[in-house]
Amino acid sequence: MRVETSPFVIAGPAPAGEVVGRHDVLAAVADRAALGRFVLLTAPRRYGKTTLVRRLAHDAAKRRDLAVVIVDLLGVQTLDDIALRMAQAWGRLPTGALAKAAARVLPFISGISVAGGVVTLSVRTRPARDPGTLEAVLDIPRAVADRISRRVLVVLDEFQAIAAVNRADAVIRSQIQHQTDTVSYLFAGSDQSVTDMLFTDRARPLYGQAERMALGPFDADALAAYVESRLADSDRSITASALAAYLSMTGGHPQRSMLLADAMWHTVEAGGTIDVAEVAVALDDALTRSADEFTAILGLLTDAQARVARLVAWGEPLTGAAAGRLSLSQGSARSAAAVLVDRGLLHMEDRRHSLVDPLLAECLRRLGPRP
Repeated sequence: MRVETSPFVIAGPAPAGEVVGRHDVLAAVADRAALGRFVLLTAPRRYGKTTLVRRLAHDAAKRRDLAVVIVDLLGVQTLDDIALRMAQAWGRLPTGALAKAAARVLPFISGISVAGGVVTLSVRTRPARDPGTLEAVLDIPRAVADRISRRVLVVLDEFQAIAAVNRADAVIRSQIQHQTDTVSYLFAGSDQSVTDMLFTDRARPLYGQAERMALGPFDADALAAYVESRLADSDRSITASALAAYLSMTGGHPQRSMLLADAMWHTVEAGGTIDVAEVAVALDDALTRSADEFTAILGLLTDAQARVARLVAWGEPLTGAAAGRLSLSQGSARSAAAVLVDRGLLHMEDRRHSLVDPLLAECLRRLGPRP
């Protein structure tokens, strides 16, 4: 008996071919990279940044106009951590001209050794203010670009992590500012307050060094076409009213859109049609799957933050009768909301707040009565 697998990817980055829309962002980043510009790409967590940059690399490889290397900086704590992550990114490249060029360059980088395809870093004692290996590793893109005669785009994913590393932004800027003839950089971050601080604080070395682009929700038309296509590929369909209910519930949130689509897919067998009733069943399933995650998120909130989240979930303003019933002062509400925006839990547009995660909003609405 053949077991079918849902076509909707709900864990980890999706394959490059599964990007929903985003053509405008991909084109804009490629355009800036071709001109040697630096770009800061920000979005909440699970909004598809990694999938997007993988698609960027995939498209560039097909066009052969840009060589892309992606460095994951999540969790780095020292300059040597950053150096090793960057060197390992070059060492893990698939076979091709870019990988061959990197393999020739890496053995000549101070502190880096390559054996059996594994890149390691030799940590040695050196003066506290000597950037050492990181400064050398930051020269790899230029050296590789010279070898392949093609512009290199370095994607520094989860770039906000370097904020906790003393002098990391200073060392990075000292090198990359001299590489724009052949190298471009894309800084991708998910902590808005930290990434903003790195590039908008006049006291920081990277102040004003990157053009900011924000990754928003999926376009509704593109998402609808994607879902209908994937359902059709697995011999399923969805009614217009069910599709409208699905789009309204997800709000274009990338991961939640895939999670609810996966749950809908499981409500019918091959040959079946998803209607509004199946969307409701799928929503219950998606909320159950996310319950532990929501418990963890809510457990980290202060009382004021939890009350603000509840108000926003119900569409209530942060001041007024509803806030008064929750004993939430105007000052406390604004302070709590600002923290939640920085953490990527709240979004603000046209002076109104909304929860970034539509399923978390639904969870909060189900937890209690309207305030």
